Amino acid sequence: MTDLDDWEQKLRRDLDEIRSNATELGKAVTAVRGQGEIPGVRVEVNAAGDITNLQIAPGAMRWTSAQLTKSLLDCHQQARTDARTRAERLARKADPRLSKGISELHQTPEPTTPRPLTEEEIQAADDAYFDRMNRHGWNR
Repeated sequence: MTDLDDWEQKLRRDLDEIRSNATELGKAVTAVRGQGEIPGVRVEVNAAGDITNLQIAPGAMRWTSAQLTKSLLDCHQQARTDARTRAERLARKADPRLSKGISELHQTPEPTTPRPLTEEEIQAADDAYFDRMNRHGWNR
């Protein structure tokens, strides 16, 4: 065997190992869940920040829309932060050969959360909706 053959075999083994480690890391990240909770509201998200579970206590349904909106947004942000922390912990333990790609993925900017609507804005949106439906018909 030549040095080139040895090098090619080592390269194949290394690539197989990297693929295997990446697959394991992908499965582990897929299983990550983050949670955010305040009394009356609980949000669970996956590693991408998508909501996977939402629980609202019956008592929270008596809150104003602004209170409920703020609570939901706050819990969602907490859950996203929790999931990101868990995913980053997994990434730190991962094969260092994967770290460059992982760090590049984490350089995407965090999306901003919109501010909750005021009661006046909600009322104006409702008025505009009903006005539009009354003008154009309800059977669309």
